[in-house]
Amino acid sequence: MYEKLRINEWANLVPKLKEGGSGMSAKDLRMKAEQVIRDGLQQSQDDIQDIMNTLKGLTPSSQEHSSNTKTAQYFESTIQDLQLAIYHEKVGSYNTDKLQDIPDVLRPMVEDCYKIGCLMALHNPPLLLDFDNCGQGPFPPIKTEQTSTDEEMVDPTVFIAVYLGMEFSGYCFKIAESKQIRQPKWGEEFGFNTPKTPTCILFDENQKFLKFGYDAVMTYTRQIKKDKAKKLYLFENFKKKLPRNELHRDIMLTAKNGKEMRAMKVFSESLRFMKDHALEMIGKHTSGNKYSASDATWILTVPAIWSAAAKQFMREAATEAGLVKGSEPDRLIIALEHEAAIVWCKQLPSDGFMEEDLTEQDAIKEIPGTQYMVVDCGGVNITITVHEVMEGGHLKELNWATKTFEDGKPVDKHFREYLRETFYEKMYDALEEKHSSDLQKLMYDYNGDMKFPFHLEQLVRKVEDKGAGSRGSAVTQSRIIQIGDKVKLLHDKRIRIIESQIREILDDRKLNINYMFLVGGFALSPYMNRLLKERFEGRCTVLCPVDAQMAVLRGAVTFGMRQNVVESRISRYSYGVRIVEEFDQTRHRGKHKYGTKEGKGYCDVCFHCFVQKDESVCFDEVREFNFTLIERDQKLVQFDLYCTESKSARFVDEWGMVKIGFLTGSMPVIKSGRPRSLQLQVKVGCPEMQATVIDAYTGEIGSVKLDFLSK
Repeated sequence: MYEKLRINEWANLVPKLKEGGSGMSAKDLRMKAEQVIRDGLQQSQDDIQDIMNTLKGLTPSSQEHSSNTKTAQYFESTIQDLQLAIYHEKVGSYNTDKLQDIPDVLRPMVEDCYKIGCLMALHNPPLLLDFDNCGQGPFPPIKTEQTSTDEEMVDPTVFIAVYLGMEFSGYCFKIAESKQIRQPKWGEEFGFNTPKTPTCILFDENQKFLKFGYDAVMTYTRQIKKDKAKKLYLFENFKKKLPRNELHRDIMLTAKNGKEMRAMKVFSESLRFMKDHALEMIGKHTSGNKYSASDATWILTVPAIWSAAAKQFMREAATEAGLVKGSEPDRLIIALEHEAAIVWCKQLPSDGFMEEDLTEQDAIKEIPGTQYMVVDCGGVNITITVHEVMEGGHLKELNWATKTFEDGKPVDKHFREYLRETFYEKMYDALEEKHSSDLQKLMYDYNGDMKFPFHLEQLVRKVEDKGAGSRGSAVTQSRIIQIGDKVKLLHDKRIRIIESQIREILDDRKLNINYMFLVGGFALSPYMNRLLKERFEGRCTVLCPVDAQMAVLRGAVTFGMRQNVVESRISRYSYGVRIVEEFDQTRHRGKHKYGTKEGKGYCDVCFHCFVQKDESVCFDEVREFNFTLIERDQKLVQFDLYCTESKSARFVDEWGMVKIGFLTGSMPVIKSGRPRSLQLQVKVGCPEMQATVIDAYTGEIGSVKLDFLSK
């Protein structure tokens, strides 16, 4: 019987596996098939036992033990092979999503696979399924680390947006087949329930990652009491510590203990934490399925003012963290925060905003010509942009402005300073030493809704009751009122800055803004909401989303699924490359001149601009530049990349020119000796600049590297 099954049934099965299949999504097939397999295993025990009893070489006493052990081993080791075989066998005939249809479709294959598999497992030595030679073809991804390879990318099954903010961080995710965008709640074990967690990371004395977010802050706080904190590396609000200029891969950040660590490690470990947390959370929302990083498309949000170097820094940190592989750059999308916010706000229904008097008729209009203003009010910066709706719901950027608050400090940092200034040192030190967790919670509660924390008095009373310099109830209450007045003055000052920026844009006669969306943490301030509505309600509809803090993250998920939603952007600077031109006494007067080995003179500080400041560039727009290599045997071409605020720059040594990086391209050597004509193609309409070099004669595309981070 064994020989008959092995020769006949297995021989029939191999061609079926080789046939493969295509065009099937079968969302739930894998899990349902697995259950069918389990049911089939139980129901087929009698048949299989008969086959087992016919096998030679087993004594009656060893028969039961051997069959049970080997059957269990087989089931555990080949379950994925069974799933794959089932899929290949039935991919052509499975055209139903109905649960009751599946057993009828899969049952024959389940039984065949199991019977033949058991015989193979019991063979001495065991036979293995030879999938390397039977044409696996396309099949539904199994959620393991081996789902995808460097050579082949499968369609993402989940979209995950990660936000590393100046003060708080978080993520959102969306399963491809679901309509819901989900997010975790943070800090519940410490009495919080927030959509983001503090941007803080903790390492041990050997620079090994320990904790992130609330866990990092609270762990560090507990170590202060034990006098062990000096050995730990705590980085708070580290995103704002990245320099805007001269950013490179080896730049260092200073921890709270005064010691330094590579910024790349701080960022990559933070992203690694977010990655692991997100994948675990997604597994819990999908019946325990295991997801790997390669199953996802990752979206990282960055501020509008960030340079090309900062964006590349984040991409390299994400690669180091394992979000994507170097061979799969398209798995990672860089999204601008203000764009993500507008993408989210424009599609919200009327009940998605805090305003209670909105009706269905007040729903956001997406007809061509409608203009939206987004006011992104963070703790440190304010960014205001205006977009106009184009045909098909795409967006065109019309105006852009950003402003950093005068001191660059989040409001909660000011609040701490006010506490120290208003209360005497002994009282504040006692607050930090004895009630650091309560003080930290007070700060986060304040950041959550931008309301003055009136329970501060209760916290101070705890210290006074323990004799830390009590000065009486009236004095304490008076000092708390002083702090409240200082916070209100700070709010007023910042709101005036925001109001001034908004008014300047609204007064632009070229614009006709219909809606103003308030997003970001500061947008939750009832005082600011009320004031801005009083000032501008007559000029446009002022709206604040219910989840104003999460507008960027939720919009980033949507942006990741539809990157061309922003059809055109305004260039912040003029961008171009340094080129060499044949020296002209008139045009290049006073410039450096050098000669080649062929005796020609050239000027090497000329600027070729491929996009001007304030120019509108379309999504995926490519600018081309044709050039000829000076040396005919040249194998490597390098362009220095520059930017400037000038719209008429001609040379890279002009005032205001900044070298931002370089582009390196390698081309094969041409033995014919002919002049080498090449074409540089630069993609300028996306959040990240991309480039290609093409040989004009052969059409061959050379390998190109853009580098904004080298010193």
